[in-house]
Amino acid sequence: MKVVYLGYGGSHASPVAAAIHLGTLPADVIPDNKTLYSLPLFDSVPPSFHGSLIQVGTDATGNDVFVLGTRGHSDILIKTIKGITRIIREDHRDYLFADVKPCINLYMRIGGFLSRYLGLVAIGRPLVAWGVRRAYPKIVALVKRTYQRLGQDVQGGS
Repeated sequence: MKVVYLGYGGSHASPVAAAIHLGTLPADVIPDNKTLYSLPLFDSVPPSFHGSLIQVGTDATGNDVFVLGTRGHSDILIKTIKGITRIIREDHRDYLFADVKPCINLYMRIGGFLSRYLGLVAIGRPLVAWGVRRAYPKIVALVKRTYQRLGQDVQGGS
């Protein structure tokens, strides 16, 4: 199975969800800013990568885990991925899409805009990290639902 965490830019909530999924981040403890900053994709995916599947790892049961920045066009991108899988004779049901956008809060939006689009990283990154920490329980719940859809239990904690 290929698990794809969909986010607006693929730089904040979706890499955090993927890290929880992979057990890199705990499901039972909200990480500090330093831990968030250490994630390979956190606040670092350039806009030119929007629309690109970025593999972040493979979970303990062999599911490949990806993030995808959709710029608000997740429906179109999901249809495109499903269409391509048909062309290459791959089963589109091997893709599980989890949309993190409902977890995103105002702090994450403003911080992400300041950091990723205006280049004001010193202001935006701490703000988006603060927002991620506030949204962390929602992100964990999304990952738990994703694992349930896979018929598995969450790695990395409760």
